[in-house]
Amino acid sequence: MAVQIKQIRGDIVELLFDPREEDLRVGENLSLHEPITGRGLVVQVIEFRTVTYPSLIAEMLELAVEGTQPLPESLSIADLSTSLQGLPPISNLKIAIAKVRKLIAAPNTWDQWDGWIPSRDVVIERTGDEELFAHCLRRHDHALFLGQTLADQEFIIEGQDLEKVNIITGTKGSGKSHLAKVILLQLIRQGAPCLVFDINREYIHLPPHGQGGCPGIIHLEAGENFRLGLREFGLPPLMTLLERYGLPEISAMHFQNRVNRLLAEVGEWEAQGKKPPFLSIEQLVQMAEAREFAAGHSMTDAINGAIKSRLEALKYTRLFARHPQEAVSLHQYYQEIRTGGALVLDVSGLGNLARTGLVQAIIEMIKDICQEEIRQQTYRLPFVFFEEAHLYVSRASIDYVVTRARHLGITSFFITNMIGGLDEAVLRQADNLFLLRLPYEDDIQHVAKSALVDKETIASFVVKLRYHHALAIGNATGQYPFIFRVDPLEGVNTAGETQFFFRTREESHQERSLPRVRRRAASTRKAAADSEQLALLPVEVAI
Repeated sequence: MAVQIKQIRGDIVELLFDPREEDLRVGENLSLHEPITGRGLVVQVIEFRTVTYPSLIAEMLELAVEGTQPLPESLSIADLSTSLQGLPPISNLKIAIAKVRKLIAAPNTWDQWDGWIPSRDVVIERTGDEELFAHCLRRHDHALFLGQTLADQEFIIEGQDLEKVNIITGTKGSGKSHLAKVILLQLIRQGAPCLVFDINREYIHLPPHGQGGCPGIIHLEAGENFRLGLREFGLPPLMTLLERYGLPEISAMHFQNRVNRLLAEVGEWEAQGKKPPFLSIEQLVQMAEAREFAAGHSMTDAINGAIKSRLEALKYTRLFARHPQEAVSLHQYYQEIRTGGALVLDVSGLGNLARTGLVQAIIEMIKDICQEEIRQQTYRLPFVFFEEAHLYVSRASIDYVVTRARHLGITSFFITNMIGGLDEAVLRQADNLFLLRLPYEDDIQHVAKSALVDKETIASFVVKLRYHHALAIGNATGQYPFIFRVDPLEGVNTAGETQFFFRTREESHQERSLPRVRRRAASTRKAAADSEQLALLPVEVAI
């Protein structure tokens, strides 16, 4: 390649090249190796600069005369022109700023860079994607296809390297939810059980579970076909909800003590082989009306009144089942997707407080599922997707999931366009980062707090990323930054349910024809109902 080293400062390599001879671009990977020793560096271009004429002329002259002494002051214009013969015109030159990524310790052996730099006498060559894959990506025992690299090579990562803590972030409209769907569908095809908290109805149109005998999604809508009994919901999330609804501390203490005793009694019934009674919010309201909380306390009326008002507020969240037939079991649904599939929990119809409490309750259930899988040594451990995590998952809950993820076996994906809403502790424990377009300086500074990528790389890459392109770095890429174009998922309905006022002409025409269609459908339903009613009448009356 017609590229020369201008200078090396720290982990920044400045390369001088003529763009008419070499077409370099941001994200390109180059190897700089010494022909004699075989040692070298793998660098990645992060930006370009134009040359500074005066300083560059002096440097080129030193290269031309092959001298290390300062140039004499008496050097004439004729000497300058003679010395510069054979070098490209200065006006055509550019400088490529590259970041040192790996050390070539020996032929076909890459290692972490330890500060060593080569001499100027190096051979500079392009590093192809196949060579990068061979040195940075593991063997694909569980291949997950995410898209294509900038050189149109398939970007495939190892599924095991994706486990534990992952963050997907980007500005609105950059394609972060689409990337999450690509990863979700790849995990499902590998037989992984997944759970998605869907706040914007982004995932409900993915292929349903069992269609064509293939694994897919099971759509559960919180408050509709997904309601929990009091025991399944759990006391800690229930207390969190009550406190968020403003339950005073002394009332919360008496409520928690009484419900704990009640749940212990139910557990004793089960231990004796008896069928335990079903517990509902209505029963707790009746207990408050009967003043069973804080009995004998001087403020029993005030305490029971406060508890009753908050329980009635919870009743209208529609989270809790009113009778046993209405209650569902997350464990039973998990068995359906245990060998591949996803439970998409639609929480879009819930208020903020109810949404937070439900997510906390589900996390507790997931913990129990993981412990059961580990106890039975089956290890069908879940992958959990938190869509727009900053809106409904408290920092305490996120810290709990992240810090105990490796012990419990949970793999989590935090998908958000508000990366500042994730605590620094989460970023520092992330195993993989998937960064889409991030044009905001404060977001870049926050992401740079992670131990996976430096600020220069983020600022150089993610600000310039095209939509539906992503930067991946972490365990899945051997800590090497890869830019790839996300798989478009052709043939899969990945659209959410965004509504628009302005429609295309085809949509407007269909909408104008709706009343006639509705009238025809109504008349058809009326005729069918009349026929059904006629069939129920006695024969003589029908005649």
